[in-house]
Amino acid sequence: MGSKWLAARGVIAYIGPDFQEERRVQADIERKLAEATALQRRGDLAAAAAIYRQILKIERRLAPAHYNLALIQKEEGKALAAEKSFRAAIAADPAYKLAWRGLARFLCEKEKFREAVRAGLKLAALDDFAPPALQELADLLERMPVGDLGPAGDEAMLRCLNTDEVESDRFILTLLARINRQAGIRKMASGAEALGVLTGAFNEPVIAAAFSKLILPSAEIGEWIAAARSSILAGDAFPSFEVIALLALQLALGEYALEPPNGEPPVVTDLESALIAALYGRIEPEIADEILEKGEDLLEALPWCRLLLIRMGPQQLREWQLRGTLPCLSSSDDAVSKAVREQYEESPYPRWRGLRSGGETTLPALLKSLFPGTAFAALPDRPKVLIAGCGTGRHALRTARRITGSKVTAIDLSRTSLAYGARQAEALGIDNVSFAEADLVALPETFGRFDLIEACGVLHHMGDPEAAWQGLLDHLAPAGVMKVALYSEEARQDVAAVRDMVGEERMETLTLDDIRRLRSDILALPDDHPAKEVTKELDFYSLSGCRDLLFHRHEQRFDIPRIKAAIETLGLEFLGFEFTESRVKKAYRARHKDDPAGRNLANWAAVEAEHPALFRGMYQFWCRKQRP
Repeated sequence: MGSKWLAARGVIAYIGPDFQEERRVQADIERKLAEATALQRRGDLAAAAAIYRQILKIERRLAPAHYNLALIQKEEGKALAAEKSFRAAIAADPAYKLAWRGLARFLCEKEKFREAVRAGLKLAALDDFAPPALQELADLLERMPVGDLGPAGDEAMLRCLNTDEVESDRFILTLLARINRQAGIRKMASGAEALGVLTGAFNEPVIAAAFSKLILPSAEIGEWIAAARSSILAGDAFPSFEVIALLALQLALGEYALEPPNGEPPVVTDLESALIAALYGRIEPEIADEILEKGEDLLEALPWCRLLLIRMGPQQLREWQLRGTLPCLSSSDDAVSKAVREQYEESPYPRWRGLRSGGETTLPALLKSLFPGTAFAALPDRPKVLIAGCGTGRHALRTARRITGSKVTAIDLSRTSLAYGARQAEALGIDNVSFAEADLVALPETFGRFDLIEACGVLHHMGDPEAAWQGLLDHLAPAGVMKVALYSEEARQDVAAVRDMVGEERMETLTLDDIRRLRSDILALPDDHPAKEVTKELDFYSLSGCRDLLFHRHEQRFDIPRIKAAIETLGLEFLGFEFTESRVKKAYRARHKDDPAGRNLANWAAVEAEHPALFRGMYQFWCRKQRP
């Protein structure tokens, strides 16, 4: 009789020699497992694998031994053996999450995408499809931009799209591939044909959800929507209200970046006229709210129409209310600040949907994971965090959710942007962040000190970035750390080409209609034009995103020597770059064995010269004040 059975039943009677022997064997297995795990962590894979095999000869149903052996076999390039061991771990314990996670990632790497997504769904199901589990599923889908994922793929994408607790735009390329596989999509020509094919495609729940939730970065999809819209407005066809609502939802997500149709929108008096008007532009919030309230019963059967009205009515009205309640901590007459404020008041960026879940950690644990060989002074259990230039709040809310015990202050020039973030915080139930208007060039002395300051994507929009950086450092606690993100000159050559083409002197006078026309001009450029690469960016497909990416009123671009000079002038210690992919630092360490911490900026300048797109997502790095 097994010891687990006895323990489960609280048996405390006489224990005979058979049980004592089983206890001895169990203790020996536990000792060997600990020994093998230690060897594996030290990199002695052969010795660890040998012990795992010894253990499995004694106890075949020990899931951790199978799983750890699978990791070793994967590292050694023994793909068939690794897959067999992952599956053996699952057979031994079907609820063993590590094994399901390992199998899903392994199958994805081997481009067995259908099997991988099924394993990912099983892993998420073990956590009852909670937001962190769905975020992990979304991250898995991101690695599957090609291939037909089948029904399991549709289920996985739909589960992620149907919640605001997941950052679903991570797998946008996977979604585009799914849309392009839909019957008839690739063969559309006329407007009526486009409308018919899209109407059929919207019967697929995952495609309808994608059009309602995410900006779809595809020039072709823009052409299909424009053709379908023209067909409706010309009276050639009139599809269901739900089809019109889905077209309008996608147009609104892109902030009507497509060039507008001819004619004038109808006066909105009912749901039908509201839907037609929404093909031209946004409906007045009070009118959308009124139609929503009056049509409550009808809209129960029209979820996409209801969603469109909610976004254009109550959500917009709530942002207006919040805008008037936000405190103003500081302001200035700085000309650059004024120009930037005006831009973001007109074009808040980004109008995001979906916040990343999971990965909660303490600030000390986060720093240790990023810079394992660096010693940090003790930081408080409830750190004060400043997000400088928070925009519409996505990063601030992610930080508030990610760093446990944190109290986050999020500041920006634009009250309209701040109101968007405040509404999202309400909707997501995040209450440890406060939003306030403030100008970084004029922070008050009484502003306080923070354990973490993040200035990501803001300093390069200022007249004197280094001076603003110094101003923030005045509010960094002595033991505090700072994260900075700056544009790279090398990585933004296509953006520079656009700005050269348009002329820097025009940036402050461009209207939204000008930007719509310029988008069309850029799309018409030949593929070998240096500016054409910008059409591959998600931001190109929304009006505020395109403006922020290409036509910002004030932009400076940095290089690593300038960052190095600023670090030295400001009396800072460079802690290292942060990358989303661990392989970047791994490759750096293999090349620069004398700098395992990756702190030599001259080395990084040489790396960037060889790989100009390395910092496309900005130079993202951490620093702190030099210690005495």
